[in-house]
This record gives sequence, C-alpha cells and structure tokens, in this order.
Amino acid sequence: MKTFKTTFNIGISQKALSKGFVVPLKINFKSTPHIILVAPSGAGKTYALKYILRQLAEADSLIYLCDFKAIDFSTMSDCPNYFKHSDVNKGLEVVFELMQKRINGDVGCEQPCYLVFDEWAGFLASTPKKTQEEYKQRLASILMLGRGLGIYVILTLQRADSSNFSSGARDNFGVALGLGRLSKESARMLFPDETDVIEAKPRGKGYLRVDGKPLTEISIPTIKDMSKTDLIIRRALLSSDEGGH
Repeated sequence: MKTFKTTFNIGISQKALSKGFVVPLKINFKSTPHIILVAPSGAGKTYALKYILRQLAEADSLIYLCDFKAIDFSTMSDCPNYFKHSDVNKGLEVVFELMQKRINGDVGCEQPCYLVFDEWAGFLASTPKKTQEEYKQRLASILMLGRGLGIYVILTLQRADSSNFSSGARDNFGVALGLGRLSKESARMLFPDETDVIEAKPRGKGYLRVDGKPLTEISIPTIKDMSKTDLIIRRALLSSDEGGH
C-alpha cells in the first residue's frame, strides 16, 4: 500500500532568518489538521497558498480548489477539480460527498484529500442567509470529521470574523497563519492570547500558531519558478482519483 506524505513546509522562521539561518516551519496535517490563512489584500496570501499547494501536489494528494474570485488561479479553469465564482459551492459538495463515501467505506481513506477554499468570506457574502448557514454547516462537518478520514481544509480570508463559521467550527483549525497588516479583529480571532504583540508585517511575513503552541514569526520563501509551480498544481487539479481507489 502506498504511503502518502502529510508533513509539509508552511514557511521559514523569521527569527532564524534574521540571524542568517534558514529553518523550515513544518506542519503535519495528520496530527494538526486544517489551516486558516488570513491576509488582507496585497499581503501575499495567494503566494503562500501556491507555496503550500505545490507541495501537496508533489505528494500526489487529491486537491479540490475553490477559487471564488477566480483571478490568481484563472489558468486552472479547465481542470475538473477547480471551481470558481458561483460554482465554488460545488467543490464543497464534492468533498462533503467524498467524506460520506469514506465514512461508509465505499472508498478508501489512504490518499489525503485537501479542500482549498480561497476567499470563504467573499463566497458567503454572495449567498442568501439561509444558504450561508447550510454551507457553514457543511464546512463544520468536514472540519470536525475530516481528520480521521484523511480530508483536510485550507481556508483563506482577507479578514477573520466569527460570523463566517458555525458555532465552534473555527476551533477545529489546528494551524493559524496571519500575514501582513492584520486588523485587530483578525488578530483577536487568530491569536486571542497575543493580540497585543501582533504588529503589522510586510508582504509575505506574519505570524504562525500550530496546535496552540507559542506564536512564531514566519516568512514565506521565494518561489523560484512560478510557471513550474502553476503547472504542478494544474496537474494535481486534473486528477480524477477519488481518494483511495
């Protein structure tokens, strides 16, 4: 049986970098599932997302990308695992249905599956109130049950707001990443115990918390070949595998 990698670099330590050392900051989705990434416009959110996505793709992960704005990943438009604009809810449903299949034993859980949802808040704001609640409940179920089924969520927002989640759902994010100039509300939601020490950071830099451990200052490394990175991500989004077949 093939063994799939679930440990990836999320960035590098800014503290070590300031001393001339490159120390990768790693996360293991199996032990610390789900990432919430908050960054205002221009803070490097998409760049960080591509840095992570490439690694997931290179590990033969099953990836579903929901891209509400459909700007930064527009070249992926013809990929079956890519959903844009008003169709992003379909990506959420596909992963929710896959989760049900894995629960019922209809498919295996060996291949890690990642639901990557870019601009969750923007998507919710575009839907009626009643439908919003349905989508929030779907996400909450995946966040709560996904770990044991090899299904993980990476969610991005420009601003963090508790109204974007069902009650208690955001507590299921094991990894919190905030980049750039975070609003006080975003800092309070991501890092409630360190709000007073959060400072505005330049593009591609910010703060990381993994599994409730102390806050770490993080820098997103330079992607040396963006064209190749996009191609690798694209290939993963062309995959029609269904997690364990």
